[in-house]
Amino acid sequence: MIDSEINRSIVASQNSTIVNNIHQHPEPAPVNVQPLAENLKSQLVHRSKQVFGESNMTIQLDRKIRAVRLEMSDVRQPIHDEWREEMKRRDYLSSNRQNNSSVTIGQLFDKALEKAQLEAEVKCSTAAAKAEYIRRHANIVGVVGPPGVGKTTVSKMMVNQILKHDFLPGTEFPFFINVKDIDFNTKMTLLEFLTTNSRVKVNYTEEESKAMIAFLHNNPNVAIFFDGLDEASTKEFAMISHVCKLDGKSKPVDIMKNLFNFTLLPKAKIVVTSRPGPMYKLHPDYRPTSIFEVLGLLEEAKNNLGTQLCGEKYPAIKKILDQQPNLAHLCYLPINFILIVFCLLSNEGSDIKTMTQVLIFSMTRFVESSHLKGEVPLDKVGAEMVKLGRLAYKGLQQRKLVFEKSDFDDVELADKMVTNFFHTYVDKSSGLRMNILEGNKRSYFTHLTWHEFYAAVYLMLFVPYREFEQLKSTFKDTQWSVVVKFMFGICNPHAYKQLQLIFPANMIKYYEEKKKFMQSMMMESLRSARGEDLNQRFGWLHEYNDDETSKTFEDCLHVELYMEPPKHLPGVGDIVYALKSFTKPHKLLLISFNTTTEVYETLLRGIHGTTTTITELNIVNIEMKDSLMESLLLHLDAMKWLRFQRVTNLSPYMESLSNAINQRSNKIQLSLWHQQLNDDDVIYLAGCLGNISRLDMWRTNISSDQCSVLKQTIQQLPSIQDFELEGFGATGDLKQLVKWFKQYKRSQRKCNIL
Repeated sequence: MIDSEINRSIVASQNSTIVNNIHQHPEPAPVNVQPLAENLKSQLVHRSKQVFGESNMTIQLDRKIRAVRLEMSDVRQPIHDEWREEMKRRDYLSSNRQNNSSVTIGQLFDKALEKAQLEAEVKCSTAAAKAEYIRRHANIVGVVGPPGVGKTTVSKMMVNQILKHDFLPGTEFPFFINVKDIDFNTKMTLLEFLTTNSRVKVNYTEEESKAMIAFLHNNPNVAIFFDGLDEASTKEFAMISHVCKLDGKSKPVDIMKNLFNFTLLPKAKIVVTSRPGPMYKLHPDYRPTSIFEVLGLLEEAKNNLGTQLCGEKYPAIKKILDQQPNLAHLCYLPINFILIVFCLLSNEGSDIKTMTQVLIFSMTRFVESSHLKGEVPLDKVGAEMVKLGRLAYKGLQQRKLVFEKSDFDDVELADKMVTNFFHTYVDKSSGLRMNILEGNKRSYFTHLTWHEFYAAVYLMLFVPYREFEQLKSTFKDTQWSVVVKFMFGICNPHAYKQLQLIFPANMIKYYEEKKKFMQSMMMESLRSARGEDLNQRFGWLHEYNDDETSKTFEDCLHVELYMEPPKHLPGVGDIVYALKSFTKPHKLLLISFNTTTEVYETLLRGIHGTTTTITELNIVNIEMKDSLMESLLLHLDAMKWLRFQRVTNLSPYMESLSNAINQRSNKIQLSLWHQQLNDDDVIYLAGCLGNISRLDMWRTNISSDQCSVLKQTIQQLPSIQDFELEGFGATGDLKQLVKWFKQYKRSQRKCNIL
């Protein structure tokens, strides 16, 4: 049975077939395409070398650093648009998720092919449908992660490995496209789209252009990288698109979607990077089904990068980080790590606790450094910084991240400010011979994080209050989530004082009123907040970093907290900061969907010792390790319900878990869902049944001998009425055991009545 997505894919395939039939065998043209192809290949290779060598953080770095490994994992792609609603069914969605596993760059397309083949067997009923499904889903991968985690770095590492023939070794035409560079308002041909946005200059006649795109259309040696889908200046990716003609002119958003579903360039390999939200908002017909998440820096990579940045001073910096868990959690993201390390290299950076403070410190140091001295008059730096903030704010409002001279002229920003705070490149036109060959200079902030920070500063300090109030709905858009977090950081009195040293105090408008507005937004409907919404507000509270606000926050919070563990360590820091500031007892229901062993362990250790107790803990798709089990056992006494779901490597810890359950003063509910239990596991489980009030073994298969062990133990329980055995979805011997248990319990109840 082919589901609705497959039906859409088949329609797309039929459309693709039409296009292929039209363009696969174009009319012979009196054009020798080989020299054109060699020229394009040479330019793309040269451009790829430039891409790998470019730095996104010149405001912080005065040296070139070698790339370090960024950890990646595969994640389950939510196929349906109603995935968020489905997520609310917390137990059942998570049962379908895959185990996270570490993935290298070289494995990305192998994993995508493997997944496409497995899904095709389930979703498609004919060989043709299977082949079409695999073609559509095996050659495109998505790479997601939070801002600053290193998605662009991973893309550049892929490009570098292509140049070394270590990744996609047959690739001859690597197109690297920064999505923020794309002019989504101008129609163009596919060839113009690829060459212009890859920043290569070609000079084709109309006949040569047609011959070249026909050459590329079925070429298996084409790879296209779309870096930063979340930075697109359009919201049309959520819509369905028409089929583009191979040599016709179309809007760039339509060209991209036709590339994503392989109506165009059906044999190319495509990589799309994005923050998670915009990736999942992409219409299902065009969204990659194989998505990999960049998790950030592990310890070895941090040590490597730290040594490059600090040399022999790094051990001292590492010692400071070890003593400040909040900063250490932030260092999981490469940009955070680089900024924080540079702060700590100065004695003035030792009191920093939030990323807003890190950015303010870095900005202050840069403004006061020799970079600007002599270039921008000291008495005008503050006014120029206001213009910089205004440009950042206007850019985000218009979904514009790349600026031209007219944008700088509009805010009257000095040329020296552009030189110091932006990357600039020449946008060269491509296409027909009559096109202008030399393009305009275009610029963008050295990192999107800086763009968002300057926008936050402008909003909090300089936007009129009435306009600020009207932006409340805008602040709820995920595109503004980082900006909003920095805005809360600027609410901190110390951060505000530091900003006043740079920005002219006489230009600041309605700061106190805006601060109250932000506080109100944080507290609004807080008692009903849960899941990701609650995690986000903990992040706001952490960035605010104010004791009085933490107390007000706690007073507005419900005693029982339903939360999901964050995917990354910075989110752990937000939660731990909040819970450590609380003075009243809270009960935490912690339900995981998609996180890592390290995150879970760090969170459990961070919560220990606070006034918050974990009453319900659901661990899903995690590899059990010594440190994680030790962290879990710290909270076991307070738990009412403990669930293990698709947890790997649980067997070595069943004995210690059984002993800990037996030592409890009251009974616990235990769930083992989709678990593989060996004979010893069942013996340890049976050994603690007397202190379990409910045992739920959903879709956990056990043998007849193992069932006999449990059956004998159940019969020896002092009070059968205080015990429940459930096995939803049970089959075979376990199903028979559950059936026997219900009959046995009824018979014992009758005996007690008689």
